[in-house]
Parts: sequence; C-alpha cells; structure tokens
Amino acid sequence: MAYKANPFLERMAERSTSDHEFVRQFSPRVLDQLPENAFDPGIHVFRSAPGGGKTTLLRAFTPSVLRAFWNASSRRTTDLSESLQRLVARGAIAEDSGPAVLGIFLSCSSGYADLPPAAQLAQEGTFRALLDCRVVLRTLRSVATITGIAPDALHQIRLAYPPEAEFQAIPRAESADDLYKWAESLEQGVYAQLDGLVSGTEIMSHVRFESLLWLQAIKFYVGGQLVSQRPLLMLDDLHALRRRQRALLIDEFISSRPQLLVWLAERRIAMGDELLSEGAREGRELMYHSLEEMWGGTKGPHHFAGFAQNVLDRRLRLQDVVEAGSFSQCLQEESSTRELEERIVAGIDAFRKSASRFQGNARYTEWLDRAARIMLQPNRDAVVDLYVTRILLSRQEGRKQLSLELALSAKTLEELDSSQVRAAAEIFLHEEVGLPYYFGIDRLCQMATTNIEELLFLSASLFVGIQAKQILRNPEPLLTPVEQEKLIKEAVTKKRQFIPKNHSEGLRAQRLLDGIAAHCRDRTFLPNAPYAPGVTGVRLSQTHMESLVSQSEGMTEKRGVLRRVLTECAAENLLVPRSSQESTSREGGTVFYLNRSLCAYYDLPLQYGGWQDVSVADLMEWMERGPAAARQRQRGLV
Repeated sequence: MAYKANPFLERMAERSTSDHEFVRQFSPRVLDQLPENAFDPGIHVFRSAPGGGKTTLLRAFTPSVLRAFWNASSRRTTDLSESLQRLVARGAIAEDSGPAVLGIFLSCSSGYADLPPAAQLAQEGTFRALLDCRVVLRTLRSVATITGIAPDALHQIRLAYPPEAEFQAIPRAESADDLYKWAESLEQGVYAQLDGLVSGTEIMSHVRFESLLWLQAIKFYVGGQLVSQRPLLMLDDLHALRRRQRALLIDEFISSRPQLLVWLAERRIAMGDELLSEGAREGRELMYHSLEEMWGGTKGPHHFAGFAQNVLDRRLRLQDVVEAGSFSQCLQEESSTRELEERIVAGIDAFRKSASRFQGNARYTEWLDRAARIMLQPNRDAVVDLYVTRILLSRQEGRKQLSLELALSAKTLEELDSSQVRAAAEIFLHEEVGLPYYFGIDRLCQMATTNIEELLFLSASLFVGIQAKQILRNPEPLLTPVEQEKLIKEAVTKKRQFIPKNHSEGLRAQRLLDGIAAHCRDRTFLPNAPYAPGVTGVRLSQTHMESLVSQSEGMTEKRGVLRRVLTECAAENLLVPRSSQESTSREGGTVFYLNRSLCAYYDLPLQYGGWQDVSVADLMEWMERGPAAARQRQRGLV
C-alpha cells in the first residue's frame, strides 16, 4: 500500500481517491447524526458550507463504495466492522446479502450552467433533456456495478415497466444496452446542437423531468432475477446550477410527488438572502437538513468531537512515519513547568501589580493571603487561580459599597469561582503573558467549527510538526502546547490572509471580521470579565435584521453590500449565525459568531454564548473601515 506523506491534505470527495481508500477513511459516525426521516421517500436537501461533508456523505452510498464496504467486511477489521454496522442500521446494506440501496450519483457542476440562457422554454427543455439522459446513463452504470456486470455487458440487464407507466421522451426499451445507446446519443445530440446553435434551430427538449418518473417505475432483471436494491437518486453541487435551473428542478420534483428517495446537496451560498432571513420552503415532499445544525444541541459538540477524532485517527493510519494509535496521542495536553517558567513568573508579577491596590484593605485579607500561599508553588494551575482571584477582586471592587461590609472569606472566593471565570482567566493569561491556550485535541475539534475540511486543514499543519519531530528523532516526540499553538497560529493566519482571494466580497468580509473581532476583544478583556469567558459574536435584533433583508426602494447601496457580505460570510463558515430568542427585556434576533479558528487568530476564547448587540450602522462602518472604526465607536469617538 502507498502511504501518504501528509494524509490530512487529501480530500475524500475527490474522485482520485479510490473506493478502497475511501472506505478506510470514511467515519461512519456521521450516519448517527442524520435525522431518521432522511431515509424516508421524498426530496431531501442537504446544506453546508464548503467542506462540510456533503459530497463525502453522498459518495458513501454509491454502488462501488457500498460494495467496497461489503467486500472489506469479510476481513472483519474493527474500523470496517463499525462502518458496516452503521450502514446496516441505516438500511444501506443487508447483513446477509450486501448493498440494499441503488445509489445514482450525479454532479450538477458538469455543464448544466453552460446551457445558454436562450428562450425560456427552450432552455428549460434542454436542461430537462440533459438531466434525464444523464440520470438514465448513471442508473444503468449503477445497476451494472451493483450486480457485478462488466460495463460492456449491459445487454445482460433486462428492463420491465408497469402497464400504466407512460413516458413521452424516454423510450420503453427492454434492453439496457439499447436504452444506454439512446441516452448517450441524446447527450451527444444536445451538445452538438448547442455547439452549432443558430437562430431557428430546434433544440432537443423535454417538457418535464421524466427520469424521476422513469426511475420510480422501472424494474431491472439480471439472469431472470429482480435487482431488489431500492433507488437513491443523489444530485450533488446543486449550487452550481443557475438560480432559475435550481428553482425549476426543485419545483418540478416536488410536483411529481416522488415515492422514491432523492438527496440533493448544495452549499449554503445557494440560499442567497434566505440565509439571513431563514426562509425555507419545506413540507412533506421537501425536507432540508443542515449538516452544521446536525451537530447542534446540548450533545452536539461532544458528538462532533468523537466524529472528528475518528476521522483524524483513520487518516493517521494512512502514513508510516508517526507511530501512534490515535492523533490525540501525538499532542501533549500539559506543558512542563520548566517550559512555561518565564510566562508563569510574568503572570505572577502581573497579579502582584494589579492586586497591590487592595493591600491593607481588611475586606480582602483572606483572599490575598490565599494568593500569597499559591505563589509559593508556581505552576500553570497556580497562576490560573491567581487570575481567577484578580477577576473576582475586580468584580467586588466594582460593586456599590455598603457602609458596613464584612471581610470576604476564602470560602466565598471558592463559591464565586466557576468554569466560566476560570476560562476567562486562561484567555487573560494567554493575552497578557502568552500562556498557551489553543492546544489539545478538544480545542482542535472546537476550532474546526463543525467543518471537516477545516479540521483537516488545521490537523495538516500539526502533522507537519509531529512528522518533523519523528524524523529528527527528537527526545520529546509529542507536540508541546507551545508548539501546537505556534502551528495553529500559522495556519489560521493563512486562512485570514486568503479571505480576500477566496471570496467575491473578500476584502470587505475581512474588514468586517476584523471589526467584529476588535469589538469582541474590547468586551472580552475588561478587568472584571463581565461576559466570561468572553465575547465572540455580535447580535442584530429582529428589527435590524428585517431592515437589512428588506428589498424596499429606500434600501441604500451600502446596506445591500452589507447584506451580500454577511450572506457570504455565513455561507462560507466565516460567521456562524444562530437565532436568539426573545425575552421580557429584549426582542429576538440573530447572533453572528466568529468562526472558531478565526477566534484563534484574534486571540479570543472558543466557547459560544458571549455576544453583544450592535446595529446595522455599526456593521456597515466596520465593513468599510475595519477595526479602527470598531475601536473608535467603542471609545465614543464616532
């Protein structure tokens, strides 16, 4: 087997990845997160940002991959047994007979958007004809693959139709070979006519998407035996179609009320303004599934972390330089006191300086005595405790003082301590003295922002460091927290630098993100940490959101630009929109959280929950002027 120099750089969705490699890399735990109704007959639209795993999910149900899972299961390796069990549970493979689904996979990025926007009816008819012939072609190939027939032996497949089935365009051929030739000829004819298109030429045209009805009605026989696998039509890259083509396809698919399973996959950018307004047409025949929202809820982050680690461990087995059972074993979770000695000393000095103003105040005597004892054994935990004390001192100082207040006990300090305050202390220490924060497997999974491609991007950088230490036979083969953070920082800096190059509104998006981050940092690093562990997002109230998505004539050009920038940032996983429920004191709205790996670039905490209300005017100003405008507004200068 050929091992990979850096297996984290390879994307499984690429067709260059063999089926054998795919089944070894595929983590079946994503199947646990799919809603139960995702396998019910009807039209299901899967959405995510680029790299969310849509194509990988669809490819797992193609005939060649299902056969690869089934064939590999005979070796009974632990990884493949896990995959087989989950595919059996989802009804994709029958435990005693193999694949139970006939997956028909097509990509919408192959030429459909190239059809000329000629007369509306002609263009729609040509689009239907091209899709119909390709569905027929791919279906026949899938039947051949699932039954083990050679591609040049399609004559062995016999076709049968119910008497009531009526097709206007697709012939009722009895031989798969004859039907294949018809579809191939139609595809060639469409392109031949388009290449020589002149005024008055009649283009091949279908009046409906007949392939859906054909696939629902047809039966396949090989050697007199019925091919029993149930069809699963999968159309990937729906966002590559023109907007009108996409709307036509979905509307007509719904109108046909299909009794078979149809999966459509598209990037969130295809939603356009719906992404901000959260508008979506959904019903019994049309269901939407967001891959990012699959990891939501109270247990979502935990499930994603398990899935992510499973993906990383499978990738690690594709190389032979690093000897480790799991990716997490390559990452140190704790730094030695010696490595962090200077930073710990700096943190203690910073605490002494900030606490000096409380000396002599009897109210804080027990707290300061406790801090003095902690400083006698300096280590990471000790300096975190000191910063927790500093934050709580600042909070007590800000309270309205009563005329008679009792001294604060050490027990009171312990009661006021919390996981949120300790997390704030950690990010404060990172900001002030450079104590490592972005390290360890758990925070790596957090920074992925439920996006598998982002996880692999960050892990590829870490693997380079792991690999170098192994090759150089470093006495400490694991990446220390300091080394991990350095590599993570280099990776997220590249991510941020490429935003203007990778997005149509990239420069404005970069300035907007910088402005949001500057605003979040100002709120996060207040001495009393009022929003512990910190602020990582901004919220637009429902009123502001309605004014932003409004298409009224009074809409300013700048507001329209902001709408496009926010839409693209949300679609490309640079911002994570989450609804905010109304309460007795405020109306509902939408929170836009920074991508978690960008939080590492901006030195912000990784937890969700901390946000601040802003206005559309704030966002427009940041979009045009970046962090300078955010800081001026924060200080009341504008």
